[in-house]
Amino acid sequence: MNIHIFVLCYNESVLIPHMVKHYKKYLPSCKITIYDNESSDNSVELAKSLGCHVISWASNNVQNETIQIEMRNNVWKQCSSGWIFMIDMDEFICVTENDLKKEQDSGTSVLNINGYEMIGESNTLLIDDIDLQDIKKYVHNHYESKHLCFLRNKVINMNYGPGSHTCNPVGNIIYSENVYINKHMCYLGLPFIINKTVDRYKRTEQIRREKGYNTHYTSDVAEIENRYRTHLNSCNFI
Repeated sequence: MNIHIFVLCYNESVLIPHMVKHYKKYLPSCKITIYDNESSDNSVELAKSLGCHVISWASNNVQNETIQIEMRNNVWKQCSSGWIFMIDMDEFICVTENDLKKEQDSGTSVLNINGYEMIGESNTLLIDDIDLQDIKKYVHNHYESKHLCFLRNKVINMNYGPGSHTCNPVGNIIYSENVYINKHMCYLGLPFIINKTVDRYKRTEQIRREKGYNTHYTSDVAEIENRYRTHLNSCNFI
């Protein structure tokens, strides 16, 4: 099938292998393009070694949501046809090639997606003591119920807002009757989520001040731990 996956990236060497493994399992025909925001770890080399095409872009060493909105709304327009996935590195959509064929045959142009916040229990920064494919605990996260997959043949614009949490698609828009799961791989363990959140807090200082974006990030470790414990204690099981 004709499937294009576009992924935004900054210092995601821990998640890249898991992301590639997930999508190659569900969508073996997919082509993965990673837009790397000048990572300082080995994300670029790792992504290339796993068969991804990598394109670098700069933002003066900050996380600039304004630029990312523009990218999410335009990088996929280089494709004239096929299914498009416009995702962040921690968004694992559970849909197969057979599912996409059925949706295309039925006239669907945009998938309906339900966000699951997956709760891992890793004790390491590298989450190398767990298998992400085996995580069963989750809490519903409506912020991750995004329209991240659509058929390029029928979609002209997606008009994503910040974080792709909202959109206003233009074209021949028909939403799927089936609802697919987006496994948000963020709360994978306490050391991992503390490190990631504090790092993102530092990189989003300017855009929070100027635009009010990315306010969910914090440097308060106690608050991050409380969020994690709350999710863990209230989770469901797949």
